[in-house]
Amino acid sequence: MKADWGQEPKLIWSFWAAAAFAALGGAIPFLIGGSSSRIASVFVPFAIAALAFAACALVHEQGRAITSALYLLAGLAIVYGLLTMFALPLQLAVLGTCPIPPQPCPSGLQHALTVPENTGIGAAAAFGIAGLFIGFFGLVVVYRRASAAVASVAPPVRTIPPVTPRPVKPAPVGAPKSEDGARPAEPEAEMRELPEPEPELELPPHEEAERPELPPHESSSST
Repeated sequence: MKADWGQEPKLIWSFWAAAAFAALGGAIPFLIGGSSSRIASVFVPFAIAALAFAACALVHEQGRAITSALYLLAGLAIVYGLLTMFALPLQLAVLGTCPIPPQPCPSGLQHALTVPENTGIGAAAAFGIAGLFIGFFGLVVVYRRASAAVASVAPPVRTIPPVTPRPVKPAPVGAPKSEDGARPAEPEAEMRELPEPEPELELPPHEEAERPELPPHESSSST
Protein backbone atom coordinates (compact mmCIF):
# COMPACT_ATOMS: atom_id res chain seq x y z
CA MET A 1 0.00 0.00 0.00
CA LYS A 2 2.87 2.42 0.66
CA ALA A 3 4.12 1.94 -2.90
CA ASP A 4 0.65 2.69 -4.28
CA TRP A 5 0.36 5.90 -2.24
CA GLY A 6 3.81 6.93 -3.38
CA GLN A 7 3.09 6.30 -7.06
CA GLU A 8 -0.37 7.88 -7.10
CA PRO A 9 0.79 11.54 -7.18
CA LYS A 10 3.37 10.74 -9.88
CA LEU A 11 0.69 9.05 -11.95
CA ILE A 12 -1.80 11.93 -11.74
CA TRP A 13 0.70 14.74 -12.21
CA SER A 14 2.40 13.06 -15.16
CA PHE A 15 -0.85 12.87 -17.11
CA TRP A 16 -1.83 16.45 -16.21
CA ALA A 17 1.66 17.66 -17.18
CA ALA A 18 1.41 15.83 -20.51
CA ALA A 19 -1.95 17.48 -21.15
CA ALA A 20 -0.47 20.92 -20.40
CA PHE A 21 2.50 20.35 -22.70
CA ALA A 22 0.22 19.22 -25.53
CA ALA A 23 -2.03 22.26 -25.10
CA LEU A 24 0.95 24.63 -25.08
CA GLY A 25 2.42 22.95 -28.16
CA GLY A 26 -0.78 23.57 -30.09
CA ALA A 27 -1.28 27.12 -28.82
CA ILE A 28 2.24 28.49 -29.42
CA PRO A 29 2.05 28.54 -33.26
CA PHE A 30 -1.32 30.29 -33.05
CA LEU A 31 -0.11 32.79 -30.47
CA ILE A 32 3.12 33.63 -32.33
CA GLY A 33 1.89 33.67 -35.93
CA GLY A 34 -1.76 34.51 -35.41
CA SER A 35 -4.68 33.06 -37.34
CA SER A 36 -2.94 33.87 -40.63
CA SER A 37 -0.13 31.45 -39.84
CA ARG A 38 -0.04 28.40 -42.10
CA ILE A 39 0.62 26.10 -39.14
CA ALA A 40 -2.11 27.46 -36.88
CA SER A 41 -4.30 24.44 -37.70
CA VAL A 42 -2.01 22.26 -35.59
CA PHE A 43 -3.96 23.49 -32.57
CA VAL A 44 -6.81 21.02 -33.31
CA PRO A 45 -4.88 17.70 -33.05
CA PHE A 46 -2.84 18.99 -30.12
CA ALA A 47 -6.05 19.97 -28.30
CA ILE A 48 -7.40 16.44 -28.85
CA ALA A 49 -4.18 15.04 -27.39
CA ALA A 50 -4.48 17.33 -24.36
CA LEU A 51 -8.06 16.16 -23.72
CA ALA A 52 -6.97 12.51 -24.02
CA PHE A 53 -4.17 13.02 -21.47
CA ALA A 54 -6.59 14.72 -19.11
CA ALA A 55 -8.97 11.78 -19.47
CA CYS A 56 -6.11 9.43 -18.57
CA ALA A 57 -5.59 11.39 -15.33
CA LEU A 58 -9.30 11.10 -14.49
CA VAL A 59 -10.09 7.50 -15.41
CA HIS A 60 -6.79 5.73 -14.69
CA GLU A 61 -8.48 3.79 -11.87
CA GLN A 62 -10.73 2.03 -14.39
CA GLY A 63 -7.84 -0.14 -15.54
CA ARG A 64 -4.87 -0.13 -17.82
CA ALA A 65 -6.87 -1.06 -20.94
CA ILE A 66 -8.84 2.18 -21.15
CA THR A 67 -5.79 4.21 -20.05
CA SER A 68 -3.70 2.66 -22.80
CA ALA A 69 -6.41 3.38 -25.39
CA LEU A 70 -6.56 7.06 -24.37
CA TYR A 71 -2.76 7.35 -24.45
CA LEU A 72 -2.73 5.80 -27.93
CA LEU A 73 -5.30 8.36 -29.08
CA ALA A 74 -3.19 11.21 -27.69
CA GLY A 75 -0.05 9.86 -29.35
CA LEU A 76 -1.75 9.55 -32.74
CA ALA A 77 -3.08 13.11 -32.48
CA ILE A 78 0.37 14.51 -31.67
CA VAL A 79 2.01 12.57 -34.49
CA TYR A 80 -0.65 13.84 -36.92
CA GLY A 81 0.00 17.40 -35.80
CA LEU A 82 3.76 17.00 -36.27
CA LEU A 83 3.31 15.57 -39.76
CA THR A 84 1.00 18.45 -40.65
CA MET A 85 3.58 21.01 -39.57
CA PHE A 86 6.57 19.39 -41.24
CA ALA A 87 4.63 18.90 -44.48
CA LEU A 88 4.73 22.67 -45.10
CA PRO A 89 8.55 23.10 -45.30
CA LEU A 90 8.80 19.89 -47.31
CA GLN A 91 6.26 21.21 -49.80
CA LEU A 92 8.09 24.51 -50.10
CA ALA A 93 11.39 22.70 -50.66
CA VAL A 94 9.94 20.54 -53.44
CA LEU A 95 7.75 23.06 -55.27
CA GLY A 96 9.80 26.18 -54.61
CA THR A 97 8.89 29.56 -53.11
CA CYS A 98 7.96 32.96 -54.42
CA PRO A 99 10.75 35.45 -55.12
CA ILE A 100 11.35 38.33 -52.77
CA PRO A 101 8.90 41.23 -53.28
CA PRO A 102 8.38 43.42 -55.26
CA GLN A 103 8.92 40.65 -57.82
CA PRO A 104 5.68 38.96 -58.84
CA CYS A 105 4.89 35.53 -57.40
CA PRO A 106 3.98 32.83 -59.95
CA SER A 107 0.71 31.05 -59.46
CA GLY A 108 0.86 27.83 -57.40
CA LEU A 109 3.82 28.90 -55.29
CA GLN A 110 3.85 30.05 -51.69
CA HIS A 111 6.00 32.44 -49.73
CA ALA A 112 8.93 31.15 -47.72
CA LEU A 113 8.55 30.34 -44.04
CA THR A 114 8.51 33.37 -41.79
CA VAL A 115 10.34 33.68 -38.50
CA PRO A 116 7.15 33.20 -36.40
CA GLU A 117 6.31 30.07 -38.40
CA ASN A 118 9.79 28.59 -37.91
CA THR A 119 9.62 29.35 -34.20
CA GLY A 120 6.12 27.88 -33.93
CA ILE A 121 7.13 24.65 -35.66
CA GLY A 122 10.11 24.13 -33.35
CA ALA A 123 8.18 24.97 -30.17
CA ALA A 124 5.17 22.82 -31.07
CA ALA A 125 7.37 19.84 -31.94
CA ALA A 126 9.33 20.15 -28.68
CA PHE A 127 6.23 20.45 -26.48
CA GLY A 128 4.43 17.64 -28.30
CA ILE A 129 7.31 15.17 -27.96
CA ALA A 130 7.78 16.14 -24.29
CA GLY A 131 4.08 15.49 -23.67
CA LEU A 132 4.41 12.03 -25.19
CA PHE A 133 7.34 11.10 -22.94
CA ILE A 134 5.70 12.45 -19.78
CA GLY A 135 2.47 10.64 -20.56
CA PHE A 136 4.40 7.44 -21.16
CA PHE A 137 5.87 7.72 -17.68
CA GLY A 138 2.34 7.81 -16.24
CA LEU A 139 1.38 4.79 -18.35
CA VAL A 140 4.35 2.86 -16.94
CA VAL A 141 3.16 3.66 -13.41
CA VAL A 142 -0.30 2.29 -14.28
CA TYR A 143 1.16 -0.99 -15.52
CA ARG A 144 3.45 -1.35 -12.48
CA ARG A 145 0.54 -0.78 -10.14
CA ALA A 146 -1.52 -3.45 -11.90
CA SER A 147 1.39 -5.90 -11.75
CA ALA A 148 1.89 -5.22 -8.02
CA ALA A 149 -1.81 -5.82 -7.37
CA VAL A 150 -1.66 -9.18 -9.15
CA ALA A 151 1.48 -10.20 -7.24
CA SER A 152 -0.07 -9.29 -3.87
CA VAL A 153 -2.97 -11.72 -4.33
CA ALA A 154 -2.44 -14.81 -2.17
CA PRO A 155 -2.22 -18.10 -4.05
CA PRO A 156 -5.24 -20.41 -3.76
CA VAL A 157 -5.20 -22.86 -0.84
CA ARG A 158 -6.24 -26.47 -1.27
CA THR A 159 -9.43 -27.18 0.70
CA ILE A 160 -9.95 -30.82 -0.29
CA PRO A 161 -7.85 -33.18 1.86
CA PRO A 162 -5.37 -35.26 -0.10
CA VAL A 163 -6.30 -38.85 -0.88
CA THR A 164 -4.11 -41.34 0.99
CA PRO A 165 -3.38 -44.56 -0.92
CA ARG A 166 -4.44 -47.83 0.67
CA PRO A 167 -1.61 -50.06 1.91
CA VAL A 168 -1.03 -53.11 -0.27
CA LYS A 169 -0.57 -56.36 1.63
CA PRO A 170 2.19 -58.59 0.27
CA ALA A 171 1.14 -62.04 -0.95
CA PRO A 172 1.98 -64.84 1.52
CA VAL A 173 4.83 -67.10 0.53
CA GLY A 174 3.42 -70.26 2.08
CA ALA A 175 -0.13 -70.78 3.28
CA PRO A 176 -0.28 -71.92 6.94
CA LYS A 177 -2.15 -75.03 7.95
CA SER A 178 -5.46 -74.83 9.74
CA GLU A 179 -6.12 -76.23 13.21
CA ASP A 180 -7.39 -79.62 11.95
CA GLY A 181 -4.21 -80.15 9.94
CA ALA A 182 -5.83 -79.64 6.54
CA ARG A 183 -4.03 -77.40 4.14
CA PRO A 184 -6.22 -74.71 2.66
CA ALA A 185 -6.95 -74.85 -0.99
CA GLU A 186 -4.41 -73.06 -3.06
CA PRO A 187 -5.50 -70.46 -5.49
CA GLU A 188 -6.70 -71.63 -8.84
CA ALA A 189 -3.93 -69.78 -10.56
CA GLU A 190 -1.29 -71.74 -8.64
CA MET A 191 -2.95 -75.17 -9.16
CA ARG A 192 -3.23 -74.72 -12.87
CA GLU A 193 -0.44 -76.47 -14.74
CA LEU A 194 0.81 -75.40 -18.04
CA PRO A 195 0.22 -77.93 -20.89
CA GLU A 196 3.21 -79.65 -22.37
CA PRO A 197 4.25 -78.27 -25.73
CA GLU A 198 3.39 -80.49 -28.68
CA PRO A 199 6.32 -81.96 -30.61
CA GLU A 200 7.09 -80.30 -33.90
CA LEU A 201 6.29 -82.31 -37.01
CA GLU A 202 9.27 -83.20 -39.15
CA LEU A 203 8.97 -83.14 -42.91
CA PRO A 204 10.18 -86.20 -44.89
CA PRO A 205 13.55 -85.82 -46.65
CA HIS A 206 13.38 -84.48 -50.14
CA GLU A 207 14.35 -87.02 -52.79
CA GLU A 208 15.30 -85.92 -56.25
CA ALA A 209 13.69 -87.92 -59.07
CA GLU A 210 16.03 -89.50 -61.60
CA ARG A 211 15.93 -87.93 -65.02
CA PRO A 212 15.71 -90.30 -68.10
CA GLU A 213 18.79 -90.47 -70.29
CA LEU A 214 18.49 -89.01 -73.78
CA PRO A 215 19.51 -91.14 -76.86
CA PRO A 216 22.77 -90.22 -78.57
CA HIS A 217 22.54 -87.56 -81.21
CA GLU A 218 23.09 -88.81 -84.72
CA SER A 219 24.43 -86.41 -87.31
CA SER A 220 22.59 -86.36 -90.65
CA SER A 221 25.73 -85.50 -92.56
CA SER A 222 27.27 -88.91 -91.94
CA THR A 223 26.94 -91.43 -94.81
